[in-house]
Order: sequence, then structure tokens, then C-alpha cells
Amino acid sequence: MSLTVTIFNEKLDKKDDAFLSLENFTLKPKLLSQVVRAELSNIRVSRAHAKIRSEVSGGGKKPWKQKGTGRARHGSTRSPIWVGGGTTHGPRNVRNWHLKINKTARISSLKTILKDRLIDNSVFELTKGFDFPKTSHSVELLQNLETKTGNKIRQTILLYTTVEKLNLRGFVNAGISLLNASNIKIYKIVAHKNVILTSGARELLEERVLNS
Repeated sequence: MSLTVTIFNEKLDKKDDAFLSLENFTLKPKLLSQVVRAELSNIRVSRAHAKIRSEVSGGGKKPWKQKGTGRARHGSTRSPIWVGGGTTHGPRNVRNWHLKINKTARISSLKTILKDRLIDNSVFELTKGFDFPKTSHSVELLQNLETKTGNKIRQTILLYTTVEKLNLRGFVNAGISLLNASNIKIYKIVAHKNVILTSGARELLEERVLNS
């Protein structure tokens, strides 16, 4: 089975097919799921934080003497059993959610999601020398793409390289996601049905696929 990326010009008139070497690769959905889970875990931030008794202000003085009052003994008002005291077993912001992702697992996951989108014929490439300075121009192109594929505009992600970023000004407010191909996030590609590549992004992806 030959998997190709359909190349379109600014008006989505088909120009050519670009080859992407994934024919002999076997899809690995379970591995893809694990890598997506790890990526989402690695961007997770622990914000909830409860103070323990050593972090609560005050309480330096013993509330009352140890004996003779008839009341229970206490050493500090910072005790968790006091109102305004520390919290026992509360959430802490020091938890590390990081999960390791092997390079081979990441590459295999990238191959899996790319081949899946290629099988669905939802990977497209823009011709070289493209320029979309206006949002209206970009939206028109995306609407044409929506008509051709049946996938909503918001389900589209555009992969680009740093040198091509200036030509994508019109896509910034067009309602799609933009992702630098040199800093691939697998979970972002998984969340979108249409994948649009610039010529530089396709070359970068092919280099990763072939050299792995």
C-alpha cells in the first residue's frame, strides 16, 4: 500500500502527491496510547497545596500549662486538630508526575499516528512558496478543506518549521492549532483529524521516520 501526502496550492487545487515511507510499518495503538498518557502526565502541574503544621504561622507558645487546668494537654495551636492548624494528608505541590518516554517509543508512536491519518487520507501539504498573510484567506482555504474531508476546521492542525512561520500569519486566528515540527507533541496530533504540513515540516518528519 502506497501512502502519500496530497499537495495542494492556496486554492486547494491538487498539484502532486508526496511520498512518506510508512508502508511496511505496523500500527502500534497501545504504544501510542502509552506515549500520549506520558506526554500529558509530563505537562501536568501540581497546584493544590495544603500547609502542614510546620508551615502554619503562629503557635510558637504552648496554649496552656501541661497540668492543673483540667483540659487536655496541647503543645501548639498549629496542631491539625486545632481550627486554623495544619492539614493532615492534604494535597502537596511537590509531587512529580514525570514519566519517561524512550526515543524509540516516541518515534514509533509518531509513525503510528501519521500512518493512521494517511490511511484516512487526511494529511495534506501546502505548496512551496505559500503565503497566507490574511485570516480571511486562510479561513477560505480551511473551509474548502472542510468541504473536501468532512472534518471541522477546529479538527485541523498545521505543522510548520521556524523559517516558514512568517508565512502563516493568517492561520493564527483561523481557529486551528499550530505546531512546530521540530518540537512534536504526539498528543496534539492525536487530538486532530486533519493534518496540514508545510514542505519543510514534511521533510523534517520524513527525516525522523527514515532515520529511526
